[in-house]
Amino acid sequence: MIKRVCALLMTFFILTSWSVSAEEMNIDELLRVFTNKVSGSRARDYTMRLWRYDKWSTLPMWKNTMKEVRSIMRERAFDEAEVVDTPADGVTQFGTWTNPLGWDVKQATLEVIEPANIPDEYRYLCNYTDNPTSLNNWSCPTPPGGIETGLVLLENPDPEELKKLDAKGKIVLVDSGSRGLKRYLAEYGVLGLVSDEIEEQNSDFINANQWLNGWTDLPGGWLMSASDDRHQFGFSISQKKAGYLRNLLRQGTTVRVRAVIDSRYYTDDTIPYATGCVKGTEPDGQEIIIGGHLLEWGANDNCTGSSAILEAIGTINDLVRSGVLPAPGRTIRLWFGHEVYGSNAFTVYNLERLRTKAIASVNCDSPAVDHELSTTSVTMVLNPNCAPSFTDALFAEIIKRYHERYIPYKHWHTEPYIMMDIFPDPMVGVPTNAITLYNFYGERTHHNSMDTIEKVDPRSLHDLSTLMAVYVYYLACAGYDETPLIERLTFDRGVGVILEKSRDMTLRLTADGDGNALGKALDEGSRTISYYAELQKQALRNIERLVQEKNRAETQKDIARYMKKTDEFCEFMTGQYREAVREKAEKESLKIVKYSKGKGTWEQEAETIIPKRTTIGTITLEGIPRDQWKVVKSSSRWWSPTNWGNASYWWCDGRRNLNEIRELVELEAGRPVVNFDLIAYYKFLKEQGLVEFVQK
Repeated sequence: MIKRVCALLMTFFILTSWSVSAEEMNIDELLRVFTNKVSGSRARDYTMRLWRYDKWSTLPMWKNTMKEVRSIMRERAFDEAEVVDTPADGVTQFGTWTNPLGWDVKQATLEVIEPANIPDEYRYLCNYTDNPTSLNNWSCPTPPGGIETGLVLLENPDPEELKKLDAKGKIVLVDSGSRGLKRYLAEYGVLGLVSDEIEEQNSDFINANQWLNGWTDLPGGWLMSASDDRHQFGFSISQKKAGYLRNLLRQGTTVRVRAVIDSRYYTDDTIPYATGCVKGTEPDGQEIIIGGHLLEWGANDNCTGSSAILEAIGTINDLVRSGVLPAPGRTIRLWFGHEVYGSNAFTVYNLERLRTKAIASVNCDSPAVDHELSTTSVTMVLNPNCAPSFTDALFAEIIKRYHERYIPYKHWHTEPYIMMDIFPDPMVGVPTNAITLYNFYGERTHHNSMDTIEKVDPRSLHDLSTLMAVYVYYLACAGYDETPLIERLTFDRGVGVILEKSRDMTLRLTADGDGNALGKALDEGSRTISYYAELQKQALRNIERLVQEKNRAETQKDIARYMKKTDEFCEFMTGQYREAVREKAEKESLKIVKYSKGKGTWEQEAETIIPKRTTIGTITLEGIPRDQWKVVKSSSRWWSPTNWGNASYWWCDGRRNLNEIRELVELEAGRPVVNFDLIAYYKFLKEQGLVEFVQK
């Protein structure tokens, strides 16, 4: 396929007076084509078109956002473009994530009515139509004339401190933890909260306020569901305003406020996601998935990510339709939704196709801030260990070449998997990388009122769009002719991973001070190096999915050679590590004691438990009464290597016992499972129908 791409590219370059040779084609030439055809300015216009709706954070506006996505896909002549509705009833679940209630707000204000002589800057605290982030999502309505009541200060956002406070019928001022306090408000008769919490502690942002998008009674929860109490509200104000109010309250001054909120809840509507595609030519129907989340306040987070996707795939489609590039063999399918809620719904509705047809996926998450900032750098997120793939190496190579040729003054790096969607979940099985321009030390706009359209830089959007266009198009076209390069890249990256793990384990030896500790370090280090070598072999095997059956045997032979080389390198590095342990023992006159991992009562029982999952995604505990929760005290909805509940859940395939699962989790996290009883947790999940125990 890429040979045909090269031929057309050569024609294109000749017609445009570019002089290139055939040897320079493929990734480099695709980069050259797309960097000249992608428009960061157009992507910025898309950002504005989406943000004009998203910034209001209401269900009616979210629906308009998705219609706008569909309009843009149709403008770019995608083969499919549709909006898919899912219930906004606060009950329907996709996996264990519950779709939210419908919520709308027309206007909301908060103003100080006593004392009467304060400056207007501090009197008028919040106005939703001027600043939509000033009202917590899912805040309840007030009576038409509003509520006039006292403001009281909670110095420590702790439920026990709130209980002691004389706050019944009043509004509480807090500096953090508003989401966690929500479920105690009804119990203590508190009407609502005013918070000046903010993620980014930057003195330049003293006038900024946080966007508070979660309002639920579920510990660790997010969007409001039907089981949540609907009689509280929340406001978000700047630290400057809050500081003024705190001084008054600490001096004993009575502060009274008027809150007016015109909002409503409803359960008879829908929350949408949007999807579309550029169809491939191959009859087997394989697909590349690309997507991003919307339906959040920020222009950067994440209207920019979704706009970059639309520009990337729109440019691919333009070049194909104009004859500059051949149509890809694989279909390129897009999705846009409410982050994990939306991707879960998309996954459930398309699960069989994802499992059987999707080769790989990429997720683009914000932002596209000032290109000139030294802290604006591309981050590529790797696959989790349960989904090893060649895509980690291929995408990194494209990013590396782009930076070397076009933005050598900018940085880029990779990071371990963080959850943005659930496609790499083994129950779905789609290798997934994410690409971001996260910038925590420059603009500092994440989830606050400063994330506005003027912060969006078309040059950064150009970078994101170009990288995604090249990667997705290359994958959509890749076949047998491309496997030699992909095999080499995957092997080279695998060597680097094995080398890094060997170095990490060697550095840990400095903390081991006796023969027993050295024996344990020798065992753990050798297992770690071997484990990561096996992951690299699995990534090589994943390349087979790119080739048709007629070329499968030859590809398998090539992969087998690289796998053998991987084994040889693993053996070499393991030998190096063992030598390092022996040298340390000799230097410190220690005798290495052979480590034997004993089996206590816990381990013996864990060997008998073989859990098999019953649902996709991560466990939120939504719908399970809190008094029935065991082991966990907060919803562990986000996957991370040290979130023992969800990290272990993705390994539950009905073949591994809990001892084996615990070891896999510890190898990925790089530390032991502590303060978390996997046996008790999985018995709890079994009671809730979230796992089955397989009998040997």
